[in-house]
Parts: sequence; C-alpha cells; structure tokens
Amino acid sequence: MWKIYFNLFSILGLSLVLASCKKELTNLGSGTSSLTIVNAVVGNDYLLTDFKRGQSTGNYLPPMNGIHYGTATYFNSYSGQQPLALYHLPDTTATSAPVFKLTLDLPVNTIHTLFLMGTQGDPDQLLTTDQLPYHPDSDSTMGIRFINISKTSHPVSVNIAGQANGSEATGLAYKSVTPFKNYNAGSAIKSYTFEFRDQATGELLGSCIVDGVNNDGSSSSPNIRRYKNFTIALLGAPGGNAPNSALIISEDIAF
Repeated sequence: MWKIYFNLFSILGLSLVLASCKKELTNLGSGTSSLTIVNAVVGNDYLLTDFKRGQSTGNYLPPMNGIHYGTATYFNSYSGQQPLALYHLPDTTATSAPVFKLTLDLPVNTIHTLFLMGTQGDPDQLLTTDQLPYHPDSDSTMGIRFINISKTSHPVSVNIAGQANGSEATGLAYKSVTPFKNYNAGSAIKSYTFEFRDQATGELLGSCIVDGVNNDGSSSSPNIRRYKNFTIALLGAPGGNAPNSALIISEDIAF
C-alpha cells in the first residue's frame, strides 16, 4: 500500500507512479472501516482526496492524498457518515470545485471499495461493501472477482487466456461486479492471464496477468496471491484517448 502525503506548495514537483494498491493485513483501529478508492476517471490523471470536504484554512485546501489514474489507494481511518470530496490536480484552492462531492456510509468494521469512473466532465461512482471469502491453510486458493467500470463499453465477457470466451464471466455490463470465485494457487500454477472481451464481437479489450502464484513464500520469493482476494477491473474508454486496460486490486484486510 502506498499512502501519499502532499505539501500543496510542492505538489507539482511530485510524481509517483503506482501499479496497484493492497489492503494490508493490518488490524483496523477501534471504530474504523476499510476503504479503497480506485481512480478510473478517464482524462483525470490525478485525483486528490479531501475527507474534510472543503474545510480549508486560508487560500488552500488541507493536505490530501493523491490517486493516479489506473491505481488505487487504501484508507482505514474513517467510519460512519463520512464526507469526501475529490479534486482534479491542480484545482486545490479553497474555491475550486471538486470532481466528486460525496457522503459515504461506512459502518464500523466493514470493508468497502469506491470505484470512480466516467470522464472529467461526466464522472460516476460505485461504492461496494465487500464480503471477502476465507481461504483455510488446507486450501491453496485465492479469490478473484471481476468488475466493468468502462463507462462506454458494451457488456463484456471474461476468460482465461486459451479458454473459451466467457469461461469466467458473461454479460458483465457497466458497473456490474461478479461474486468472488476461488482459483487454484498451488505450487503447480505459475500465473493466470484473464482477458476482457466485447461479448458480442469477441474483441479483446484488456488483459491482466496474475503472476507469482506459485512462489514458495520465502523472504526471497514471497507468495502475494495464495489465501488472498483480488478484484480485476476493466477501465478506460474503447476507441478514446484512454484505451481499455485491466487493473488488479488486492482486497485483503483483517479486523
């Protein structure tokens, strides 16, 4: 997990590229919930979070966390009816209009993912409450679910590379999410490649390699997949300036 703290006077000089975000296996503090925010807003390279929602001191908003397009960031310090505004960098003055202005319902000891998508001029969001499957030590498995957050896409299917179209999911419309499904994460499995396809035409829209599945778990070869849960999201806009791609998000959290 990366948490990015910003000094608003030097923020334009900061550039940090994140590949994905992990909900760490860390006990939540008393009275909190888990929240992962995914930035899939086409045309918005950087979103800044304001959990005080505009309570500025002077000309600038308070220090905020930032989320690059195509990445996610994890938070575990909030619960209840939580205000949240998200701003497009560099619009961070006290008079700037947020891209999103939300109030999230985050009951204590619950797990959530906030997917932010659409475009800068037509933003959209989806908040999920996540029930993560448990993987006992006797089962070398991992859990994976799929979500379509590509606003201009047609319904899609998901398959494992080399298998029939739709082997893992079919009819996945915009803002649709599948249940978690267990996948073998034993020593014989090196990796999986999942493919999102236009359901009607079979056109490949995006793919995601889930590797490191059979790492032995030692310090030099940590296993980052076994006994864990992941969301694989289709994002982007077909035929636009942000072509479709797939993002893997780790969903592990313990209370």
